[in-house]
Parts: sequence; C-alpha cells; structure tokens
Amino acid sequence: MSHHFAESRDAMTPKKSIIHQVLFLTFTLACLTWAISILDQPAVAQTEPTKEQVTVILKDFTVHPNTTKAKAGRLTFEAVNKGMSTHELVILRTDLRITDLPRKKAKSQSGVMTEYLVNEDGADIEIIDEIEEFPSGTSQKKTVSLDPGRYVLFCNIPGHYDKGMHTSLHIVP
Repeated sequence: MSHHFAESRDAMTPKKSIIHQVLFLTFTLACLTWAISILDQPAVAQTEPTKEQVTVILKDFTVHPNTTKAKAGRLTFEAVNKGMSTHELVILRTDLRITDLPRKKAKSQSGVMTEYLVNEDGADIEIIDEIEEFPSGTSQKKTVSLDPGRYVLFCNIPGHYDKGMHTSLHIVP
C-alpha cells in the first residue's frame, strides 16, 4: 500500500508543477498588462488638448498677463478690467515688433483730437479673436486655440495701444 501511495504522489507532482506554472504565467501576464497600461497613460494624456488659463489684468494703460509663455492648444483668457475706463482685449498673431503694428487714425473718445488704433485689417497680422469692450470692475473670458508663435495682447480702443496697452505672448509647442 505504501508503494501505491508513493506512485500516486509522484504522479501528482508534475500536475501540480504545471498548475503552478500556469498560475505563475497568468499572474506575470496580468502584472505586465497592468504595468504597460500605467506606463502608457502619459502618452495618452499628452495627446489631449491643453486647457490652460491666462489671466490678463487691464489697467489704464497697461496689459499684465500672468504669464508671457504658454503651451500651444486651447487657452482660456480671462481679461480683468482694473482700470477706470472701458477696455477690450484683442489677440493677434504676428512676427512684427510690438511697436511696428499697422495703425490707422481714429477719433479720440472725447472726439476732440485724432488718436490712433491698430489697423486690424493690416498686413502681417492675423487677428485671432477678441473680448469686446467691457466696463471697469468686470471681467470676461474667451477660449481660443493657439498654434506656436508670437502673439500680441492689446486694447484697441483709440489711443490705448499707443499709451502702452500691449504685451507679447509666446506660444510654444
């Protein structure tokens, strides 16, 4: 009888060994699958559009964004008017120097003298979008998609640009 017990014990050892190997391989494959899915997540996240916010403080007569460089993609601009007068925020793309944007004559707000504003139809500029005029003490938001390049943020109410209401924004890949 002990001989029969020894044979059956020896006969079961290869079966247990195969079961252990299958379980070990299954566990190993499950771990590898999990590790690959974890490692693959950053690549998936990088293909999603950027959703960054740029806060731009407008005062009489300055434009102060919270950054001068942002990543390409979808950007939300929040323009906050902390000045005493009405302002707007125009977003344009250009390779021109900030002081070389095309101008045209316009009546001043009081109508007494002639002032200038940026000619939005001028050569070598591309108007991307704008937040229309809004009153002091308020804010407005606008979301736009920007490609890499050089942009100018400015107020285009007559005379405001020439009084310093402009700044550059660089969009990087």
